Amino acid sequence: MGLQERFNQFVLKNKWWQPKEKVVVAVSAGVDSVVLLHLLNELPREMKPSLHVAHINHQLRAISEEESCFVRELCLKLGIPFYESVWEKGPTIKQNVELAAREYRYSFFAKVMKEEQIGKLLTAHHEDDQVETLMMRLITGGSLSSLVGIEAQREFVTGQLIRPLLEIKKGELYQFAKDNQIDFYEDETNHETTYLRNRFRHNLLPQMKEENPKLNEQLLRVQEELVYALEIVEKNIAPLYEESVAFLDNSCQINVADYVSYTLSEQHFLLNKISEECLRRFKLVISKRQQELIHDLLVSDHPNVTQKLKEDWLLTRSYNQAEILQQKTTEKKLTETYLNLNEGIYLSDSEWVGFFKEKLEIPEELKEWQKKSWMIPLEEDTQLLIRKRKPGDRFIMDSSGKRKKVSRYFIDEKIPQEKREKSWIAEDNQGEVKCLVPFRESYFSIRDETDKIHYKLVYLYKKDK
Repeated sequence: MGLQERFNQFVLKNKWWQPKEKVVVAVSAGVDSVVLLHLLNELPREMKPSLHVAHINHQLRAISEEESCFVRELCLKLGIPFYESVWEKGPTIKQNVELAAREYRYSFFAKVMKEEQIGKLLTAHHEDDQVETLMMRLITGGSLSSLVGIEAQREFVTGQLIRPLLEIKKGELYQFAKDNQIDFYEDETNHETTYLRNRFRHNLLPQMKEENPKLNEQLLRVQEELVYALEIVEKNIAPLYEESVAFLDNSCQINVADYVSYTLSEQHFLLNKISEECLRRFKLVISKRQQELIHDLLVSDHPNVTQKLKEDWLLTRSYNQAEILQQKTTEKKLTETYLNLNEGIYLSDSEWVGFFKEKLEIPEELKEWQKKSWMIPLEEDTQLLIRKRKPGDRFIMDSSGKRKKVSRYFIDEKIPQEKREKSWIAEDNQGEVKCLVPFRESYFSIRDETDKIHYKLVYLYKKDK
């Protein structure tokens, strides 16, 4: 079976796009992307998307302008819309050129997708790229999740990034170009061993293939098993993460009692997940050494510890509460405050809460806001602590006095993560959770308790437009 027929089968099997759906194809002038464009253009009408080509002139080589002209003329010949960007800063970059070039490329692709209202980006990564990536991450110290390698499809901006050639070898692309007399440009820098990937490609991997000619197949089988294994890990770690970890605007809270009750392997993968989330939310890179430091602090006998992680990030522990937090000189967002009787306060620009026995005057500017209220029975307390939730928070669920973790309540009620992070805890002076704002009261706040005074808690919020 020829490459075009195999490619057609991949497209039919994976259903990456709908017929005539607009897609952006990233095309340099190299054999990989030029062949991908030809394969896409030769798809049967009932499988073919509407092609749009994006190309970057990096200005890093003398031939860059010639390559741009080649891609432009190819698109003109095939009747495909062509979008080009010139990387003006390219020749001035002296360090991490590959990374800077990649960031520029993908920002341009995102720009084209947004302006042309296109939801899918196609790149020409192939099987040999996958093998090189796996070996590089293995040898340079990547995590287990990084060994999953290059994904065939993943989220990109508001759409999808698709790599249709991941099951095709580089040699097959060269052969297809030769058989079909397809012109392309060879990037001479691909042979320079100053780049790490090139050293793997031209030195290390050929030697390994001498020992095992089926190295690609073997590595890809291991990668497939890793994908399955990590799915099982994620399924088992997710509930532990939900019950023991809470993220705020500039911190991550960890319940120590929960953490130490987990097995060593659960602790390991939980810290991996926390590290990934810190990177995603805060751009905070937590190294393996720092993960070990966090683990040691969480399981130690010292109840009160503060440890600097890096720059303005700290790791603190106070008894059963640990926190990774950023120390800033700028004003922080409110995370807890005391609310006195017959008082109302702003929790944020779009939230206000009041606590009163008698009628409370609502500020005029808030009268159009959405409203929720609860009756709160208290002994003689004349104030509540309004705070962000913490790992381990519990409230009373029913008449039996059964307690449920707030994190478990969120899971059971399928409350989205964004709403979980915006929630508040109303706590009395004895540390009892009286209300989970804006969701529900604790059970004994609902009961008609004649020995207690009933106060009203009012929550106002500005609804998103």
